[in-house]
Amino acid sequence: MNDQDLPPYDDQDAVWSRVAALLPSEEEAEEVRGCREIGEQESGLLLLVDRLSGQGVAVSGPARAEIAVLAQEWTVWDQVGDRLAALPAAPLPPSGLRLFADGDREPLPAASVLPDGAPAEELYLVPWLACAGCGRTLLRGHVREWWGLFFLARCYVVRADDGAFAPRVFDTATDDDAVWHAFGALRASCVCA
Repeated sequence: MNDQDLPPYDDQDAVWSRVAALLPSEEEAEEVRGCREIGEQESGLLLLVDRLSGQGVAVSGPARAEIAVLAQEWTVWDQVGDRLAALPAAPLPPSGLRLFADGDREPLPAASVLPDGAPAEELYLVPWLACAGCGRTLLRGHVREWWGLFFLARCYVVRADDGAFAPRVFDTATDDDAVWHAFGALRASCVCA
């Protein structure tokens, strides 16, 4: 199952500019943008979250989600997820979009969510981003290994808690932009936006 009918969420340059602008000083923001420009996205994300966390910068739900998606794309989510989720929330504009750190919610067996049942491998869906207002959730699909959940996502699933639409699956094996397609689908399906 795969769902690629949506364009990726947004222009990556625009996303990086937005998240870098969260930093209090232009010098810090330029340092983060510079990391991306020289191909050091991982370092830029680590630096961004370190600075936001160290300075206690309040971050909105949508901005926090964009950073989370960038971190997932550049495989540093495991290094920044807890600190990103713990950042203070920006008071305005209000947003129901919420980021869950790993371990905040119990992983769900894929067979309990996907109408076609579970894939051949033992896949678990980890709740990751959700809108509290409308119950739309983006989950990361991970294979369970003997030592725990494998850190690279195999797919992303967008679902509606009320069953308003069938879960949409974005497979990383066939879609290089799966995380962005899934995030775009979450935002497009959200009735609170």
